Amino acid sequence: MLDFVIQDRFQRILESITLIKARTAKIEKATDLVRPEDGALLLDSIALRLQVIGEHVKKIDALDSSLFPEELSLDPEPIIRFRDFISHHYEKTDYEIIFDIIKTNLPELESKISGFLTSQK
Repeated sequence: MLDFVIQDRFQRILESITLIKARTAKIEKATDLVRPEDGALLLDSIALRLQVIGEHVKKIDALDSSLFPEELSLDPEPIIRFRDFISHHYEKTDYEIIFDIIKTNLPELESKISGFLTSQK
Protein backbone atom coordinates (compact mmCIF):
# COMPACT_ATOMS: atom_id res chain seq x y z
CA MET A 1 0.00 0.00 0.00
CA LEU A 2 1.23 3.47 -0.91
CA ASP A 3 2.03 5.87 1.94
CA PHE A 4 -0.84 8.37 2.43
CA VAL A 5 1.45 11.41 2.20
CA ILE A 6 2.93 10.24 -1.10
CA GLN A 7 -0.48 9.31 -2.47
CA ASP A 8 -1.80 12.77 -1.53
CA ARG A 9 1.12 14.45 -3.30
CA PHE A 10 0.47 12.40 -6.43
CA GLN A 11 -3.19 13.45 -6.28
CA ARG A 12 -2.16 17.09 -6.02
CA ILE A 13 0.07 16.67 -9.08
CA LEU A 14 -2.92 15.29 -10.98
CA GLU A 15 -5.05 18.23 -9.79
CA SER A 16 -2.47 20.68 -11.12
CA ILE A 17 -2.34 18.85 -14.44
CA THR A 18 -6.14 18.96 -14.66
CA LEU A 19 -6.11 22.73 -14.02
CA ILE A 20 -3.40 23.27 -16.63
CA LYS A 21 -5.34 21.22 -19.17
CA ALA A 22 -8.52 23.20 -18.49
CA ARG A 23 -6.75 26.54 -18.74
CA THR A 24 -4.99 25.59 -21.97
CA ALA A 25 -7.83 23.76 -23.72
CA LYS A 26 -8.00 26.46 -26.40
CA ILE A 27 -4.26 26.97 -26.71
CA GLU A 28 -3.13 25.85 -30.16
CA LYS A 29 0.32 27.40 -30.46
CA ALA A 30 3.01 28.73 -28.17
CA THR A 31 2.30 32.36 -29.02
CA ASP A 32 -1.19 31.96 -27.55
CA LEU A 33 0.56 32.04 -24.17
CA VAL A 34 1.71 35.61 -24.79
CA ARG A 35 -1.28 37.12 -26.57
CA PRO A 36 -2.01 40.65 -25.37
CA GLU A 37 -5.49 40.11 -23.93
CA ASP A 38 -4.79 37.26 -21.48
CA GLY A 39 -1.47 35.63 -22.28
CA ALA A 40 0.52 36.88 -19.30
CA LEU A 41 -2.15 35.81 -16.83
CA LEU A 42 -2.40 32.40 -18.44
CA LEU A 43 1.36 31.94 -18.60
CA ASP A 44 1.75 32.96 -14.96
CA SER A 45 -0.95 30.57 -13.77
CA ILE A 46 0.51 27.67 -15.75
CA ALA A 47 4.04 28.39 -14.55
CA LEU A 48 2.80 28.41 -10.96
CA ARG A 49 1.10 25.04 -11.45
CA LEU A 50 4.27 23.62 -13.02
CA GLN A 51 6.16 24.88 -10.00
CA VAL A 52 3.64 23.14 -7.72
CA ILE A 53 4.07 19.90 -9.68
CA GLY A 54 7.84 20.17 -9.36
CA GLU A 55 7.60 20.81 -5.64
CA HIS A 56 5.47 17.70 -5.12
CA VAL A 57 7.83 15.61 -7.26
CA LYS A 58 10.77 16.91 -5.25
CA LYS A 59 9.11 15.98 -1.95
CA ILE A 60 7.97 12.56 -3.17
CA ASP A 61 11.49 11.84 -4.42
CA ALA A 62 12.91 12.85 -1.03
CA LEU A 63 10.53 10.45 0.73
CA ASP A 64 11.05 7.50 -1.64
CA SER A 65 13.67 7.96 -4.34
CA SER A 66 12.83 4.62 -5.98
CA LEU A 67 9.26 5.51 -6.96
CA PHE A 68 10.03 7.57 -10.04
CA PRO A 69 12.73 5.55 -11.76
CA GLU A 70 11.47 2.11 -10.76
CA GLU A 71 7.69 2.29 -10.36
CA LEU A 72 6.87 5.08 -12.80
CA SER A 73 9.77 4.71 -15.27
CA LEU A 74 10.28 8.44 -14.99
CA ASP A 75 13.29 10.61 -14.22
CA PRO A 76 12.25 13.19 -11.60
CA GLU A 77 15.35 15.38 -12.06
CA PRO A 78 14.18 17.42 -15.08
CA ILE A 79 10.88 18.15 -13.32
CA ILE A 80 12.69 19.21 -10.15
CA ARG A 81 15.23 21.31 -12.08
CA PHE A 82 12.45 23.09 -13.97
CA ARG A 83 10.69 23.80 -10.67
CA ASP A 84 13.91 25.29 -9.33
CA PHE A 85 14.35 27.37 -12.49
CA ILE A 86 10.81 28.77 -12.30
CA SER A 87 11.28 29.51 -8.61
CA HIS A 88 14.55 31.38 -8.99
CA HIS A 89 14.57 32.69 -12.58
CA TYR A 90 10.92 33.10 -13.54
CA GLU A 91 11.59 36.18 -15.67
CA LYS A 92 13.79 34.04 -17.95
CA THR A 93 11.17 31.32 -18.45
CA ASP A 94 10.52 30.72 -22.13
CA TYR A 95 6.85 30.44 -23.12
CA GLU A 96 7.76 28.01 -25.93
CA ILE A 97 9.30 25.61 -23.42
CA ILE A 98 6.18 25.84 -21.26
CA PHE A 99 4.03 25.15 -24.32
CA ASP A 100 6.15 22.10 -25.12
CA ILE A 101 5.84 20.83 -21.54
CA ILE A 102 2.06 21.25 -21.68
CA LYS A 103 1.68 19.41 -24.98
CA THR A 104 4.44 16.79 -24.63
CA ASN A 105 5.39 16.09 -21.04
CA LEU A 106 2.22 16.61 -19.01
CA PRO A 107 0.13 13.97 -20.81
CA GLU A 108 2.85 11.38 -20.18
CA LEU A 109 3.23 12.40 -16.54
CA GLU A 110 -0.54 12.29 -16.03
CA SER A 111 -0.79 8.86 -17.63
CA LYS A 112 2.05 7.39 -15.58
CA ILE A 113 0.82 8.77 -12.27
CA SER A 114 -2.81 7.80 -12.92
CA GLY A 115 -1.78 4.29 -13.89
CA PHE A 116 0.48 3.99 -10.88
CA LEU A 117 -2.21 5.15 -8.44
CA THR A 118 -4.73 2.77 -9.99
CA SER A 119 -2.31 -0.13 -9.59
CA GLN A 120 -1.90 0.73 -5.88
CA LYS A 121 -5.60 0.28 -5.07
